[in-house]
Amino acid sequence: MDLKYRPDIDGLRAIAVLAVLFFHTKVPGFSGGFVGVDIFFVISGYLITSIILKDIRENRFSIARFYERRIRRIFPALFPVMVFVLAVGAYLFDQSAFKNLGESITATTLFSSNIVFWRESGYFDAPSLEKPLLHTWSLAVEEQFYIVFPIVLMLIGRYMKGRYVPLVLAAFVLSFLASVYGVTHYPGATFYLVPTRAWELLTGSLLALGVFPAPSSSWQKNLGAIVGLAFIFGSIVSYTEATPFPGLAALLPVLGSGLVIHSGMGGGTYLAQKTLTSRPLVFVGLISYSLYLWHWPIVAFTKYLLFRSMNGYDSALIIVVSFIFASLSWKFIEQPFRGKEQLIPDRNRLFVLAGFVMAVFIGSGVLIQMRNGMGGRISPEITRTVDKAKDESLSQMYGEWNIMTDNLDKGVMAHIVGSKTSTPSFALVGDSHASAMIPGIVIQAERNKISGYIITKASTPLLLGISRVSNKNDDGIDEVRHNDAVINFINTHPTVKTVILVSRWGTYIRGHWTEKGEEDLGGGHLYDNYGEYPKNQPRATIINIGLKRAIEKLLSMNRHVVLVTDVPEIGYDVPRAYYISARLPEIFNVDSIRPTLAEYIERQKEANKILEKIGSHPGVTLVRPERRMFDEHGRGKIMVSGELLYRDDDHLSTAGARYVAPVFNDVFRQMAAI
Repeated sequence: MDLKYRPDIDGLRAIAVLAVLFFHTKVPGFSGGFVGVDIFFVISGYLITSIILKDIRENRFSIARFYERRIRRIFPALFPVMVFVLAVGAYLFDQSAFKNLGESITATTLFSSNIVFWRESGYFDAPSLEKPLLHTWSLAVEEQFYIVFPIVLMLIGRYMKGRYVPLVLAAFVLSFLASVYGVTHYPGATFYLVPTRAWELLTGSLLALGVFPAPSSSWQKNLGAIVGLAFIFGSIVSYTEATPFPGLAALLPVLGSGLVIHSGMGGGTYLAQKTLTSRPLVFVGLISYSLYLWHWPIVAFTKYLLFRSMNGYDSALIIVVSFIFASLSWKFIEQPFRGKEQLIPDRNRLFVLAGFVMAVFIGSGVLIQMRNGMGGRISPEITRTVDKAKDESLSQMYGEWNIMTDNLDKGVMAHIVGSKTSTPSFALVGDSHASAMIPGIVIQAERNKISGYIITKASTPLLLGISRVSNKNDDGIDEVRHNDAVINFINTHPTVKTVILVSRWGTYIRGHWTEKGEEDLGGGHLYDNYGEYPKNQPRATIINIGLKRAIEKLLSMNRHVVLVTDVPEIGYDVPRAYYISARLPEIFNVDSIRPTLAEYIERQKEANKILEKIGSHPGVTLVRPERRMFDEHGRGKIMVSGELLYRDDDHLSTAGARYVAPVFNDVFRQMAAI
């Protein structure tokens, strides 16, 4: 016998799924809609703990029965979504993206996608629009939690006389503290993994355990529900992707969800219940699981095909289509497996069928990976062009470009490129745009028979005394410490006479080019760690301060500085645009994404003004690679001699780096002469 149905919890589910849906479709006012997942965690912890405890107390709990329920709840709606994703991905995705999708298919089937997406959360990871199963990380967290939790409750009930609260409370505290610590030090792992998310599920468990007595009066119910909803909507409205999350920030939606659930305990009616139990909200709550499953693949594939930012019409269409798919899924797939007259009522047959379907999906995912994304789906010429553009092997081989601060300032030698018989005489320093330039620098070094050090790190330009706080997936790098280590390295290597500075200058000032369709990575804040300038300075001011300090320091060390302006940003993933243009030429032309010279000038005007002023100083040379990147009509080049010049929306490919290499001719000739 199941627990008494609570329509108010379906109303809370509706709020959670609508928050996520509106967040992903960029509906204004839902910048923190990602907290809907946390609401789901609390609801799940409460309901499943309640069911397990009821079964234990009635001496009818079994692991087999528990997982039968989970299979009926999770599998029927999930697998059709995965079929859809596979079918669409097989047509739309290039070889690399489809290979990654194969890994996602396998991981989702094994409920380990959170681990895969955590491990893939590096700087050059595929954008979210190439991950139509990205949202399944939350399912993986729940299922991993439920591998252990029911067994723990069963053992406590059997061997510890049902003293659940102390152990569950201890686990809650440890998980919460780990989340608070990890969000700063290990943000990626903290976001995706069970140990730092378990406290959210355990919040619901503590409610189910009756740690907090049910409210006895209407005013208590009303107050709790209103405060809880205020917490939830406050986080939905005020949080953004830049909010460090989960950690302390997750307390607001988690406590809010707990208060709403707690207010409905013990039955009775109260003011907030009239809203939560309204028919529209309850219906959305009933289809919430299917709606959650279907909406993200639809969003991802739509964004994959759009080479512009989503507008209101796009969002509205996605929402409508998602509701249609979710309603059909709930009616014709979820209900038959979970209703009174269940499909496949025999448990053993259900387990066998579930195992067979899992094996099919696991095998499909593994096959896609083994066949390297099944390039045979696509013409060999298209495959070669895209794969060559995305190939990072040269820059990685030459690089170690993501040198960690802890290694550099502990005496680890930077990588050397160029002539193997000469002493390193230059250093390439900067962020990932500097790393992307490595193949071109290598050509020049080898041609001029000199060598140099590669000292590059993603998102870390050489700005002395400047800290950068990025989004919730920030890697926690201490930029000030890193850049001090870079300066010290150059100072302790006197043979280094020239320092080449390359960075994505304009983006640090203007932010990511989201109006062109580039994925919003959460922005970032720059501030002067030396305290010489007040906070909340314009980004251009902070860039100018940090760069001037670095140049002055290098000049005082008698180093020649080569400042390099940034290459044109495209705003759209170039290999994807080329691939879609080749596959669907009737709906898209890759030339449409080429930026104009006027756009480049406007985008880089503040950054280039700083570089031009500093570049006029004695001992500093300004190099402008963008001058090779526009044609005679003032349109940006993205392809030359059949090779793509970019590996994504802003980083040069190996071919691109080699194409701009001639702009360094004079610099390297002078270094060779010295």
